[in-house]
Amino acid sequence: MGKDFKRLVKNIILFTSPVWVLAISYFVFDPFHVLRHYEAYPDNYLKSYNRNRIGTQIFLNNNDSLNYESFVFGSSRSSVFYTEDWSKYINDPTPFHYDASNEDIKGIYQKLRFIDAQGNQIKNALLIFDGETFNPYVDHKESIIHIRDWRLSGQNRFLYHLQFFKAYFKELYFLKYFDTLINGKYKPYMYGSFENKHMLYTPVKNDFIFQGYIDQIKADSSAYYARDLFYQRSEIEETADPLIDQPEPKKEADSFIKKIENTLSFEEKEKTDLDYLEGIKVIFEKHQTDYRIIFGPNYDQKKVNPQDLQLVRELFDESKVFDFTGKNDLTEPLSNYYEIYHYKPVLARKILNEIYTDSNQ
Repeated sequence: MGKDFKRLVKNIILFTSPVWVLAISYFVFDPFHVLRHYEAYPDNYLKSYNRNRIGTQIFLNNNDSLNYESFVFGSSRSSVFYTEDWSKYINDPTPFHYDASNEDIKGIYQKLRFIDAQGNQIKNALLIFDGETFNPYVDHKESIIHIRDWRLSGQNRFLYHLQFFKAYFKELYFLKYFDTLINGKYKPYMYGSFENKHMLYTPVKNDFIFQGYIDQIKADSSAYYARDLFYQRSEIEETADPLIDQPEPKKEADSFIKKIENTLSFEEKEKTDLDYLEGIKVIFEKHQTDYRIIFGPNYDQKKVNPQDLQLVRELFDESKVFDFTGKNDLTEPLSNYYEIYHYKPVLARKILNEIYTDSNQ
């Protein structure tokens, strides 16, 4: 009986050893760069970085010495608002770019709340809104590039890391990862796990630079724009559907339910986009923040819904909210875009110059 048991244990260990080796490799190599602290994340080529994680870690790495006071928020479309360009208008040499992939209004609020909790002053803020800002369908629970950092969301730390650990085994990610380590080249079967392009992240200000696009355009701009990167846009200006989620009119509730609701904090209640916008406003008022809110010049040329624009302008200072959507001088030239999702820094510089003129101070 003893020999049979030992043989069984031995066979189990032998049979499961590849799984244990793979599990151990996750902790050794830290493929998603979430287990350990890194001073910088220089290049995303053949890496699956999470911008929520990167931004939060770089902020914490440098905040004690720099005490950041100015912040850019938004999705990857906000990346072209380089901190170096913005700093000229706000008299701050070290603004911080706190973006995230497909960032939504909840993510922006959580970052502002986190910054406030660290004791920083929020003197300046630049919020870049787009179609993703009020998109409720982005997977922030399991998508490794969209999961919110546990220090922002309040998620259990173990459960946060468990999502990345499970992702290591999904769709043979570990196989693709080791292929990149050994060969250092992108292969078609890696699509969905890795991108065949270079994007650089600066170590202190956390700027996000589309270096691959820049290099290709510099080498041969005609060949770049001759590729099938863009779709034909409508000749007629279209208007986006209303996106900002608002609370439904409340029905008369009994006194007990009302008492329960009144005891709940802002964090405990089920919240809407409007709630997060109001939360952002409260933080701005607390810090007397000099802010600008921009509806960006997206390639689709869809005009922001008037209802959404009016709501934001009524909630915030109307003179600080700017609309660059639709058909206009910024969105017409194809050369103002890298592809259908991202516009170039030249547009951001024009926008900064316009929104920080004397009349908008």
